[in-house]
Amino acid sequence: MKTQKQIHDTVDKWWEAGSVGNLIIYRAPHSEYADCIVEKVIKTKEMDPTTRAAFQIWMEDLGVERGEVFSNAAGKPDRVKLTRRFDA
Repeated sequence: MKTQKQIHDTVDKWWEAGSVGNLIIYRAPHSEYADCIVEKVIKTKEMDPTTRAAFQIWMEDLGVERGEVFSNAAGKPDRVKLTRRFDA
């Protein structure tokens, strides 16, 4: 968690780096600290070829049309919430 000054410094760094996407600043009620969360869409054409190929294979194997990927507390890939058409 970050102090107000650290939040301002983080926003400045994000802006100056030319970052794109959504920068969300979250502060819990009555807290003196907050956190910065970035949401960014990465298109496959922006990925290196190896990552792009692996990502496309993964999406095809699971039949993913849309999804969210989550990491565990250690930052390791943990689970995916996916949506796809269901034809019974």
